[in-house]
Amino acid sequence: MTTSPDPSAQDVLARMLAFTEEAAPLALRMRAAGLDMTNKGPDLGQALTEADLAVSRLLHDRLGPDLIEEETADALGHAAASALLARDAWTFVGDPIDGTRPFAGGLTGWGVMVAACRSGWPRIGVMSLPVWNEDRSGPARIGPPEAARGVLLAACEGRALWGQTRGGRLTGALQPLERPATRTGHVGWLAVSAQRYTLDYGRGWFPWSEGGAISDAALLATGRLDATLTSNMLWDLAPLLPLFEALGYGLFHWPDLAPPPAAFIDLFNEKLSGHDDLWMICRDRDQAADLARAIRRV
Repeated sequence: MTTSPDPSAQDVLARMLAFTEEAAPLALRMRAAGLDMTNKGPDLGQALTEADLAVSRLLHDRLGPDLIEEETADALGHAAASALLARDAWTFVGDPIDGTRPFAGGLTGWGVMVAACRSGWPRIGVMSLPVWNEDRSGPARIGPPEAARGVLLAACEGRALWGQTRGGRLTGALQPLERPATRTGHVGWLAVSAQRYTLDYGRGWFPWSEGGAISDAALLATGRLDATLTSNMLWDLAPLLPLFEALGYGLFHWPDLAPPPAAFIDLFNEKLSGHDDLWMICRDRDQAADLARAIRRV
């Protein structure tokens, strides 16, 4: 009996890129055709469209069964997710469409993202924002899917990468991405954080959010933000961590600056949601300490 060889990180990255280059055009076509947006039960903050479900099915078709993803995570459960992530084998974590409200509303802050985890931690991440370069010189509108211009960000084996997309597909080879040297004084401020915390603007930090974790990460990676925060779901953070780490950003607990746990799953509760904790993504400990002093619990 022979066993299939363990795929390399580059092979896994290629598989993830192939998925996003199917998923992003699918989402663009469905958005252009028109979508009804509903909500997941009584929580009006959790939006859902048929495109979320279609990309969820594609995730399972292309990356299952070793997969944890938003639309089926409740059925999987914490114990099974923990066992998958702890293995010395690749486990995928996906978010079919992060930023469903911007997606359905014709805005830019949404995308498709997926992580590959191994031995308890996210190792590879890919996120595609297919309308990130939308022209903002006029009113917002949903244009032809094939004309959409965006960006794809990825990280693998400690290297951050980026490329331009058109119609949800790469227009050329991925290029190295370096950490921005500029400072803007802005910090990512997602709604889930804003519910419980506020900022002391007098300390020189100002909030900026465009609707979801994926847009927040893109703003940080491309030099629009200096730092960002996370208190979200497992699939919101897993695809982003490899990119943050490849760019030299660290994860710091607020307010004590404690490091993250050794196992990624320990950042999340039984519902795979963040504990009642706030984590800061910062360049270094000094920056984290400065930001921590500007954050106040409501």
